[in-house]
Amino acid sequence: MKHACRYALVRFMPYPETGEFANVGVVVMSPTARFFGYKLLDRVGRITAFFDELDATVYKRARETFRDELGRIGQMIERAFIGAVNGSSGDFVNFAFDELSRPREAIIYADLPRGAIVADPRAALEEFFDHYVGRSFVTPVYQERMVEQRVRGILKAVDLQKAYQTRVLGLDIQARVPFVKVDEKDRAVRLIKPLDLDRNDPTRLYDHGWEWLGKIKKLRRDKQLNGEALFVLRPPESRFDASAAVYADVKSELERADIQVAEESEVERITRFAAEAEVS
Repeated sequence: MKHACRYALVRFMPYPETGEFANVGVVVMSPTARFFGYKLLDRVGRITAFFDELDATVYKRARETFRDELGRIGQMIERAFIGAVNGSSGDFVNFAFDELSRPREAIIYADLPRGAIVADPRAALEEFFDHYVGRSFVTPVYQERMVEQRVRGILKAVDLQKAYQTRVLGLDIQARVPFVKVDEKDRAVRLIKPLDLDRNDPTRLYDHGWEWLGKIKKLRRDKQLNGEALFVLRPPESRFDASAAVYADVKSELERADIQVAEESEVERITRFAAEAEVS
């Protein structure tokens, strides 16, 4: 027998101003199967790697608070299922699920509900979790955060991590940059932007490189960056295919735009740039 079910992704957004989030769980409900279940991400290391400078306890506390809410709603839905012999429980459980996924200002929340027809809602919960949560940490965004963590480690090794901070720069077009150095007037005078260009699709590699080239040009035109920029690149794994050729083109265009480049393995070059005094 097939069952209609509703499910919602649980998202964690610690910095609302950037709009960046990570899928950290799934909630599934099926009135016909009388099933309500959820699964939340327990591996905190994935979260702290994705969101720089995030205290792990922020996620842990938010997760446990949300888990408590899921528990309360789950108990109400289970009671409705038990009482279904006396009448339909569909209206109430759907109302409860809608309330759970109601838009709210919180760092962890259930996104808009989705629907599916499944044979086993319990098995579907595991499948949804693997697809939306497990795979979300092998995305290009996550891989770029890994480059960011590597740069952070390099700066920390030479005691320069406090000289750079995460900033959202720009006026009408904004860019989140994890390593920005500011002067006494709070102007950005130096930045380091990790960039993952290890893409199998040459078009996506090209688009990502040019997106950030355009952002730096815009920041400079708008006087939002008054100094040098370094892109720390993760190159394609293969050096002899179409992606490698596009990578070389992008790297050349960055240098032509007066943006310094270093591959993530070039520790000395990264350290030297980070330590240099800014030029006003």
